[in-house]
Amino acid sequence: MKRHTLALAGPILLLLQNCTVGTAFQPTVSSAPPQSFNKDYIHDFWSKPRTGLEVESHVRICLSDPKYSSEDRPSIQILSNEPPLLVVHNFLSPQMCDDIIQTALQTGNMRRSTVGSQQETAETRTSSTVWIQEHECPDPLRLLADKVSSITGLPTSHMENLQVVRYDPGQEFQMHTDHQDSFNDLKCRGRLATCLIYLAAPVAGGETWFPELTSASNEKGVLVTPRRGSAVLFWNTVEKPGCPNYSADMFLHADPRMLHAGLPASEGEKWVCNRWIHPVDFGAGVRGL
Repeated sequence: MKRHTLALAGPILLLLQNCTVGTAFQPTVSSAPPQSFNKDYIHDFWSKPRTGLEVESHVRICLSDPKYSSEDRPSIQILSNEPPLLVVHNFLSPQMCDDIIQTALQTGNMRRSTVGSQQETAETRTSSTVWIQEHECPDPLRLLADKVSSITGLPTSHMENLQVVRYDPGQEFQMHTDHQDSFNDLKCRGRLATCLIYLAAPVAGGETWFPELTSASNEKGVLVTPRRGSAVLFWNTVEKPGCPNYSADMFLHADPRMLHAGLPASEGEKWVCNRWIHPVDFGAGVRGL
């Protein structure tokens, strides 16, 4: 497999969190945060490392609300306990995936994808992108945001608008982290977490590769195979809501273990969408970083 490299502008500091694995966790998810929790997040499940069983139980409870009912029950894969990396299959229905793709095409605004807060094109990212807002595709986007909020514990107001991305055969996004330390200088701060959803899977290729993580089947990293309707969720920063001394205005360090790449599809198109979550309100009228 071709291995890409990323030239980092500066050192990325990996901080050790003074956290220990807790006992069996029974998360409480509600529409209003309990008084004991920081008003900026709904629950603090991710404040310390969790076992795979705890993560699976948490996600199942978060998605058990009747409003999320679907013919296809979500199934959950825990690809890494620490740092957390999970895949939720049947996160969106095939019809909702198609609706998002059609909305993206109907805008007529698909453009070459950019990188960084300066939104510059680069040879490391060769796909096409468009941003869509909830009013353009209300049902899928509202459901998506609610599910992500339930799982992460962060309110929907902290999310960027939806980024929809098309990869033609051979196009890719080389090694990168979704959060960069330079994002701390922005009003919206950094990208705490990512929810990436496969809207259409290619015939072959197009995997999402996390080379710094290990799995029982692959010592060279974790490879996520695209599957329509599946969501990949992970945290981009060392600091997470609920950890000791966490605050919305603290400096967020990119977690180098979450380095990843969108590998080129060898046959067929790949469509994905990204929902990124910040520690503060992002602003509904802002397209995204």
